[in-house]
Amino acid sequence: MSNGSFFSELRKRKVVQAAAIYGAVAWGATEVLVTVVEQLFLPQWISTLTVIFFVVGFPVAMFLSWTFDFTTDGIERTAVTSRRGAASIAASMILLLVGTTGLFFLIKPSLQIREAETRALHAVEANSVAVLPFVNVGGDPEDSYLVTGLSDELRDQLGRVNGLRIAARSSSVAAMEQGLDAESMAAKLGVARWVEGSMRRQGRLFTVSVQLIDSRNGLALWSDTFERSPQELLNVQQAIAEAVIRNVLPDAGASVPEPATRDPTANELMLLARHLEQQVRERVEIDEELLLEAVRLYRAATEADPNSALAHSRLAGVLLYLGDVSAAEAPIFKALSINPDLSEVQHTLGLFHWASGLVKEARLDFERAVELNPNNPKALQDLGRARWYRLDFTGVKDMLERAVELDRLSLEPYGTLGSFLAIKNYPGEARSLLREMEELFDGASAFRAMASIWRILGDVDKSIAWTIRARDLEPDNVLHVAKLAEYYADIGDFDTALALDPEGIGVLFHARRYEEMLDLAEPLFMEEPYDPQLRVTMAYAYNALEQFEYALFMLGPTGLPESVSEGFRSSTEWNGLNAMMNAHYGAGNSEVARELAQFALDYGVVEDFDWWWNLLNACQMAILGLDDRTRDQLERVQNATHLAWEPVLKDSPCFDRFKDDPAFKATVRHFDQRREMLRARLPATLAEFGISLHP
Repeated sequence: MSNGSFFSELRKRKVVQAAAIYGAVAWGATEVLVTVVEQLFLPQWISTLTVIFFVVGFPVAMFLSWTFDFTTDGIERTAVTSRRGAASIAASMILLLVGTTGLFFLIKPSLQIREAETRALHAVEANSVAVLPFVNVGGDPEDSYLVTGLSDELRDQLGRVNGLRIAARSSSVAAMEQGLDAESMAAKLGVARWVEGSMRRQGRLFTVSVQLIDSRNGLALWSDTFERSPQELLNVQQAIAEAVIRNVLPDAGASVPEPATRDPTANELMLLARHLEQQVRERVEIDEELLLEAVRLYRAATEADPNSALAHSRLAGVLLYLGDVSAAEAPIFKALSINPDLSEVQHTLGLFHWASGLVKEARLDFERAVELNPNNPKALQDLGRARWYRLDFTGVKDMLERAVELDRLSLEPYGTLGSFLAIKNYPGEARSLLREMEELFDGASAFRAMASIWRILGDVDKSIAWTIRARDLEPDNVLHVAKLAEYYADIGDFDTALALDPEGIGVLFHARRYEEMLDLAEPLFMEEPYDPQLRVTMAYAYNALEQFEYALFMLGPTGLPESVSEGFRSSTEWNGLNAMMNAHYGAGNSEVARELAQFALDYGVVEDFDWWWNLLNACQMAILGLDDRTRDQLERVQNATHLAWEPVLKDSPCFDRFKDDPAFKATVRHFDQRREMLRARLPATLAEFGISLHP
């Protein structure tokens, strides 16, 4: 069929005119309907169904236009005048079907996204609520601690209600800052309702307006306005809490828990103290001046209301954050004596025991905190970490995933879960989580967190790329450059690493330039003699140089091995015990070395774990004379995604007699080849990211 014949047939049958009219009607109807749906808060599926109706109806309309015609005598079937006309009908029908199919696949991604959002919305727990930060509409910055404090305390109070699931503070703040609509709020926070409010000072009174919003349609389920003095804000908080519980759990008969304090003076002091503490925690850098002021205010609150368990607990918490463990003892046990059945109190008690080296007690405290409030994301994270460091992985993955679910817009739980998935050999899930993090988070902190997870996965070239992005965002932050140097050292590019950080102790350590490293480390040791990480790193260097007595001197004040008798709290402790075991082994203290090796081996052997634990197990087996098991373990090390540290693999005294063993040589060669591959791959990765080391 010629093109001329085909188009003449189209003109004759008025298909083009019909298509234009159909398109105009479909477009206009869809636009009107979308506007009506949005303004009346109708379900979004109405708009979606309308679009599908017009798409599916298009080939039907075109077929009817081709087949029939409007005449003065009514609707008549158009005659086919020739075989060529019959062929044109068949060809046009094929074109229409192909076009409609193409249109369907064009809109399919949007439909899938909408379907996923709808599924997420329907999957939201009906008892879930977010309390957004209240807005200071008066604009006076001196009132900000009262405004945000009211919403923070309300959130905590509702979090103590059995059967109610409250979104974490960090995610609620992030959602507020992003200005999400109702549907996005529900999907991202995973809540069925949220509380929003505002506060304005008018003379001696505050006007507090508050609403409980239904996430499905954005309509207010309840609203009220209160005019109260600052001393009456506790009553406002209590009234809001009662209204939320009444609307969210109407048939549960849930009781309204007490606020943190009933004393107005103590409440105001606690709000200001918490405001200062939160400023420091959000900056992720210690500002001792602000923290000490928060300590003073919390102490004053405990004096104003000695029976407030949460005032004592929060005082202990800020002291622990400040690093004053001994001072935290009295307030946390005072809080415990007042009310041991608060999740926050048990969690802070766990932090105290953890900082004190009482690992077993800390785990029990975290378990109790989760038992009292299964929706406490901080307690879930810390319980997960405590079990993780005990090599008891029972439920850890579920706990960390639950913490992410409860705090969906906070970076910290994602970073913890991602590290665990990568270390515990769930690479597919770790990469999926990284894609989610990339969509949710922006900024240097997020880039650094993703870089750390990529490093554990062994893709250090991507760690470098994300850290360069962090550096480009914050060019004055020296920590980014130091981390970049560390990653370049990871892949064996020591020239670049040292050019970035010429006096980097970690870089020199990875480069196995131990004497240079010690020349730089010794003055630092004089300034910070109680830095455990510095002591352990120096002990490794002394072991490599066969100066074992200096290594043991460095490790003496660390409290090892007694400090880990109940469990490890950090990788520094693991490193320290390994360095001590190797120092005794190298110095000829075979019996002590064997005792330490047996203790560490009894702690656990985990096959599907990171290279670090597997390599330490291999070292322990070598000291115990278990040569066949040592070889098997060395082969297992090669299965790890994370790159093994060269100083630990190549210079640990425990492996001296294995230097010519095929299993040991194969392990060394395996990691050398992986580093070479990463160095070769790095330029393409940086080009893919559109960045350069030297902007």
